[in-house]
Amino acid sequence: MSLLGRAVGSNVNRLTDNRSLEEPLDAPRLKLIEPVPDQISRFPSTRYYGSKRRLLTWMYGHLGSVRFDTVLDAFGGTGSVSLLFKAMRKTVTYHDAFRFNEDVARTVLAERLALDRGSVEAGLRAVGPRIGPISEHFAGMFFRDSENAWLDGFAAQENKWAEKPEIKSLFRYLVYQACLKKRPFNLFHRANLALRTATGVNRSFGNAVTWERTFEHHALQAYDELAKASLISGLPTTILPAGDATEIPAGFDLVYIDPPYVSREDRYNRDDYWRRYHFLEGMTRYEEWPDLIDHGSDIRQFDPPPWFSEWGRKKTFRDRLFAFIDTHRHSIVVLSYVSGAVPSETDIMAHFQCRFSRFSVHSTAHHHALSKTRKRELLFVGIPR
Repeated sequence: MSLLGRAVGSNVNRLTDNRSLEEPLDAPRLKLIEPVPDQISRFPSTRYYGSKRRLLTWMYGHLGSVRFDTVLDAFGGTGSVSLLFKAMRKTVTYHDAFRFNEDVARTVLAERLALDRGSVEAGLRAVGPRIGPISEHFAGMFFRDSENAWLDGFAAQENKWAEKPEIKSLFRYLVYQACLKKRPFNLFHRANLALRTATGVNRSFGNAVTWERTFEHHALQAYDELAKASLISGLPTTILPAGDATEIPAGFDLVYIDPPYVSREDRYNRDDYWRRYHFLEGMTRYEEWPDLIDHGSDIRQFDPPPWFSEWGRKKTFRDRLFAFIDTHRHSIVVLSYVSGAVPSETDIMAHFQCRFSRFSVHSTAHHHALSKTRKRELLFVGIPR
């Protein structure tokens, strides 16, 4: 069955306005449409490596005049770009390689929050610490023992929401954000708890106060950000199951691609996205997690699917990217990219020139979240023949 055939998420009916001309102009159905840049300013903050959150206004400047109705966000990640398309009143289909990002998308792209703040507070207070897979396999690696026990307790409580996926995803999203805030560099690529716990150390990064706040505190902060950003478009949003983007069939007006970047320098390719976020992915497979863990790994990660690794290798990335573009060549294709990656900008321009009737390239200086290195952010826009 195709990914579209197994799509999950929200499908909201289109809003219709059957108001007659005789109705007063101040009828309750009327609503001011907030300018897109104003909506962007309220989007929830992100702590993911390579997030496009800070580039959305720039991207909107180049995409706002492009005509399309349906859009695929093929490597959706934090959901920030899908939120941009939603603010532009487009019909969005979201997809990502990670299962945990299904929870992220189901939450940030929802028409309304699944619970009020009081219910979220009560749910977090109800978590009882326990010893489970996280305590047993990740002691001394990412969080303190008491924090590991809290996460095990949270996972044990998820069964209560088994029949309510929107609520389950909301709580998971909030805890994911809390986990990231409590981690040095907001990542899980190193077993570096000592960066938090060592005393008498002068640190040039991070915030010790933030690290030591509770999961509950950070989760409620994340909820408050969501509440401010609530975005009701009245248009359907589809969230595809996590998997390989190459399996998604063509047929969208516009396809947006923000793939992993493979650096020309191998030393920058050691920590791929799987290594950075394996812990959050493990939380989505909590019951089977102990059987998946590679105990020879210094960070107890488990193996990614073969296709995941192929999107991050020099030898295979180029072919995968160009094959994906070819699949969707009858759509408008928008590719986010960065200078210094493989394939080169020249190679990509040549491919766009062969596949599309016309294309444009836009660039801006930018440094990715959690990186001080300034690069050129690139946006390729291909218009089909």
